[in-house]
Amino acid sequence: MRDSIFRDPYIPDGEKTVYTVRIADQPPALDIVSTVGHEDQGYLSVVQATSSDGNFTITVEQRFQRLGEQLRIASYRAETRTGTTVVSREEANFLGTTHLQIGAGIAPFPADLMPLAGGLTLLRGLDLTEGAEADIALWLAFSVHIPLSAKTDRRTVVDAATGRIDCWQVRLRPRLTGLNPMLEKMLSPFLPLVVVDIEAAPPHRMIRCGFPTGPMPWHPRAVMELAA
Repeated sequence: MRDSIFRDPYIPDGEKTVYTVRIADQPPALDIVSTVGHEDQGYLSVVQATSSDGNFTITVEQRFQRLGEQLRIASYRAETRTGTTVVSREEANFLGTTHLQIGAGIAPFPADLMPLAGGLTLLRGLDLTEGAEADIALWLAFSVHIPLSAKTDRRTVVDAATGRIDCWQVRLRPRLTGLNPMLEKMLSPFLPLVVVDIEAAPPHRMIRCGFPTGPMPWHPRAVMELAA
């Protein structure tokens, strides 16, 4: 099994973090509560996102497995509801399994796989050294994942609801794998950029995340910020 780029950030048992999500200059659209608990060989993470009117919820349960000093996503289960009505359910088991992988036939999932909600845990295990770079496979659904480039850019201070926090800023951008390197370099500035501020001190909580709401330049950006 290939090594994972994600290191164990040693998250304390029972950690609870609260975020708000704003789109452009609108009032908060979502409240997010993330809790992390210890299991025998890793972590159980539960992330719940609730709309401001309380009528829309997404609950994501993820298990992460320790492999020595490294961390990998093991399983994912998500449920979306409008009121009491289930809109959708998703479930996946990533370790020790195979799937129909695009361009690879039946094959295991990549070692550096990260579901979207898994970033709250896995990005804390990146190499937070200025200039450090890594490639991440962002899992979307089924067996579909896209390559992301992650670069630890610079040290910064974020004014959060809980005070000023010293952070490392990490930039995430989709990669155009398979293209001529020069062409990829020319097109990369036009691809949607995600900017994540991760607390410099262990266990490296995510403090702020700015991200696009769609793939086009005119789609508004959103910001998820630490609230408590």
